[in-house]
Amino acid sequence: MILPINISITPLLLFLLIGIFGILAIIIVFLLLKNENERRKNSIKLEKSLAFNTTLSHELRTPLYAVTAISKSLLQNSPKASQIEDLQILERASNYLVKLINDSLLLKKIDAKKLSHHQESFYLDRLVNQVSKTVEKQIAFSDVKIIIKIDPSIPNHLIGDPVKLSQILINLLNNAAKFGEKKPVYIDVVAQNIYEKNCIICFKIIDHGKGILKEDQGKILKHFHQLESKNKSFGSGLGLTIVVALLKILNSELVIKSKVNKGSEFSFILNFGYELQPIKKSITADYSSLKGRSVLVVDDNLINQVITIKTLEKLGVKTMPCHNGEEAIKLVKSGSFEMVLMDLYMPEMSGEEATKKIRSFNATIPIIALTAVDKANHWEELSKSGFTGMLYKPYEEEELFKIIASLNTSGRQV
Repeated sequence: MILPINISITPLLLFLLIGIFGILAIIIVFLLLKNENERRKNSIKLEKSLAFNTTLSHELRTPLYAVTAISKSLLQNSPKASQIEDLQILERASNYLVKLINDSLLLKKIDAKKLSHHQESFYLDRLVNQVSKTVEKQIAFSDVKIIIKIDPSIPNHLIGDPVKLSQILINLLNNAAKFGEKKPVYIDVVAQNIYEKNCIICFKIIDHGKGILKEDQGKILKHFHQLESKNKSFGSGLGLTIVVALLKILNSELVIKSKVNKGSEFSFILNFGYELQPIKKSITADYSSLKGRSVLVVDDNLINQVITIKTLEKLGVKTMPCHNGEEAIKLVKSGSFEMVLMDLYMPEMSGEEATKKIRSFNATIPIIALTAVDKANHWEELSKSGFTGMLYKPYEEEELFKIIASLNTSGRQV
């Protein structure tokens, strides 16, 4: 027989209970404050780390711009047969270093929560085709073909984040090409559901390589982890890590299906808005119109200056070198130039300061910022300073031609 126990709450017991709860409350508050303090410290560390990486990337990109441009120029100028392979290796190595810098900085931005979900209109077929061309150019040495299949029921005019989608597809395609045993790689874009105002789309990147073991599928998503491949090309092992991080921002995830000696399928699902009316078509750049135009090239780095001038002279553009901001202001005042290419980081007077002073007496001449620094809201800052356009170094020749051809002498895009 169990006897009932009668416990009465005495003042002493009540006091003890209140004391215990008070101590627990103090401990909880202390832990919360400590956690918040650690969070702030980590946030400051991330900010400093991102600032350091941004500055370092600028210092690395500047000489890399010279290496990529010169190696490409040498390849285009009928090199000796014995030199071609060496120049191709040099070009691939420099392109790999540029990608590694960009990937590392992108991961830092993701860690620091500096990337947001951006929405804009784009054409699906154009984006996929552009991504395919970009990757085929990067893997030209491997002779891998990319085959595109887009579900015809998907609206072509989508509203979403084309930049992140492009980054995801490029990284997945590069990965598939590397491990696909030189067999064709497929981009399969399939409609999951199409509603009145939005559609759910599944993107699949498929290769027919050696496949990935089940126990290795988690490992390849970690920083710098690489599996063995017959393709001994350059690779950082960051591609899939970036894909997973970007998909998380887009509220999606990467699904891996693979069979040994059969191949692999990497897929993800995204939600897009869409419109039925066509996007205003951009005018195709007419590079012949650049012949005879006068451009002032402002850069304190002699190597960058020479490369930019040589690139423009291929199309018959008249150029003049300029070494600093003060000199640029005087030359623009002379009225001899139709456009200015302005480096941002120069001693004594920065490109931004020089541009602001130019805008005080000339509001129309197009001024394009050339910069190796990639930071959040950079274009918003530069446009307020009076810049008409912006180009990140190192850039492709065609990117430079396009931005110049798209600007008329009134400083507006045509």
